[in-house]
Amino acid sequence: MERVQHMTKSAIRRASQIEVNPQAKRNLQELFVNFTLILICLLLIYIIVLLSS
Repeated sequence: MERVQHMTKSAIRRASQIEVNPQAKRNLQELFVNFTLILICLLLIYIIVLLSS
């Protein structure tokens, strides 16, 4: 278990040291926002279908 925690910590440390250029960061954020909006829309459609039946 300690070994897993150590590996996780070192992986997080390495990941935080990687420099992401602002353009890629913005693209990822937009992608995440779009994905979230699509999920919300699908959920709303699902609820409407459930209520109408």
